[in-house]
Amino acid sequence: MDKLFLSLFAFLISFAGFSQLQPENAGFENWEDVGLDTDEPIGWSSIKTSDNSFLNGLAPYVWDQSSDAHSGTYSVKLFNASILTTVAAGTITNGQVHADFNPDNAYVFTNADNPDWNTPYTLKPDSIVVWAKYFPVGGDVAQLKAVLHTGYAKIPDVAQSNWLAVAQIDISDETSVWTRFSAPFNYLSNTEPEYILFVINSGGTSATANSAAYIDDVEIIYNPVILDLTAFLEGPYKENKVMSAHLIPDILPNNQPFNVAPWNYNGDENFTSLPSNNIVDWVLIEIRDAADANSATAATTVGMQAGFILKNGSIVGMDGISRIFFPVYIYQNLFAIIHHRNHLPVMSNFPLTKVNGEYVYNFSTSSSQNYGNTNAVVELDNLEPPVWGMIGGDANADGLINTNDGIQVWYLQVGGSGYLSSDVNLDGQAGNRDKNDVWFHNIGRSSQVPD
Repeated sequence: MDKLFLSLFAFLISFAGFSQLQPENAGFENWEDVGLDTDEPIGWSSIKTSDNSFLNGLAPYVWDQSSDAHSGTYSVKLFNASILTTVAAGTITNGQVHADFNPDNAYVFTNADNPDWNTPYTLKPDSIVVWAKYFPVGGDVAQLKAVLHTGYAKIPDVAQSNWLAVAQIDISDETSVWTRFSAPFNYLSNTEPEYILFVINSGGTSATANSAAYIDDVEIIYNPVILDLTAFLEGPYKENKVMSAHLIPDILPNNQPFNVAPWNYNGDENFTSLPSNNIVDWVLIEIRDAADANSATAATTVGMQAGFILKNGSIVGMDGISRIFFPVYIYQNLFAIIHHRNHLPVMSNFPLTKVNGEYVYNFSTSSSQNYGNTNAVVELDNLEPPVWGMIGGDANADGLINTNDGIQVWYLQVGGSGYLSSDVNLDGQAGNRDKNDVWFHNIGRSSQVPD
């Protein structure tokens, strides 16, 4: 009764390295003897392994291993069987069946106290998919239901106690060839899930004898948040929407630099060889899920990731080309924050909108694009329209540009070279240009990002 999820595959191309979690034995290839001369698909259970040991011996067989498969060698066949005066629906679950002499009192449930009967799960997927054949009798409907929840939960449950999201696939028509069915998750709460509970049946609560469903290749679908972000840093900005890239190839560190205060980000982003000649510096991207910008506080953060900002303002991943993406579900609205080691951070003033599958946002086209408007950014280029950028000079990264940036950092590093916090124009040296052109110019400015 192993209920662990397996990492089955990774995104290809720009998504390489992000593993998606899928149900164990989602193709029903592996089976085990669970007693009572009964085999069950590993990771799934039936009425024969219910929480009522007395009824387990009396319960009918309502499933079978089938060699009629969509892929691989086997699928699971669920079928409705008459027992005494009622009909038992073919049912399997990744939780446990609660059996009762009264079928109206039967349900499947997650037993949070017993690892044999629960599946820990903390992601927020988009939808579920299943391949099926169905041969209904009367008005039967085959169903796959998945519930994300906290603590104890059961299916069915009118009160939906502890339910956070539900996806339900109903199959009512006869389907004699393998057919793909899908359904989205409907999110009821933004609370982080703890478990996922599946139930698959061939007839539901009003089952008719002899209805049969063949089920194969259950899959959870993840559509990541892909960000197409553009921003400019004041320090290295030159003109015409171009920044200098003086830190490459020798000064830029191979590992992301945000694993210290105030960011304390523990990501392992790194590169072995320089992926692009257009890299200006490292940046840290934070995303928040909130109703509006005013409520997008640190408590609403749902992801952080380090990446590179290029000379043209594009923000990319470790290959120097691909968009940064997050494997999260946005429940309300998506807001993005860009952090830099010696520039004030900026947050999107408006929710990011999806364009051709990507969330696109340009912080530079207007001061109003940034939360805090002109207090959050500085005009870099008097083009039409003007170019706005992140404010330089926060050498100690405390969100304030004041004399402490000079006393604590610049005066200690002046004359030095390398990857220095006081090098706010990012030319690889700490000198008077950092002080006169950037730091002095911005004294009194502060971060507008909500705490």
